[in-house]
Amino acid sequence: MESRIYTEIHRPLRAVPLLREVLSEYDATHTREMALYLSWLAVALADANEPEEAAAVAERVISISADVASERTAERVRVVLARLGDFADVPEVASLLADNAA
Repeated sequence: MESRIYTEIHRPLRAVPLLREVLSEYDATHTREMALYLSWLAVALADANEPEEAAAVAERVISISADVASERTAERVRVVLARLGDFADVPEVASLLADNAA
């Protein structure tokens, strides 16, 4: 929860390490929760001005979310893509946004 709060208040230097720690210990069989936590990591990385890494994490979020019937994960994908829109000139982000334009 702490990591999500830091993400929401745009404190990426605090959020990213916490999210990475949580994700390293998270049971990958909990697909929905994994997708949600990865979405917060993608946003925190974007806030930390790391658009290439944020795009890579976002790709994973989108891939995982495709296997989950959850409006919450779908909404988080929209949030991540919107946040990455600020970096549309970065090739990795531009590619991700083009692949997911809808």
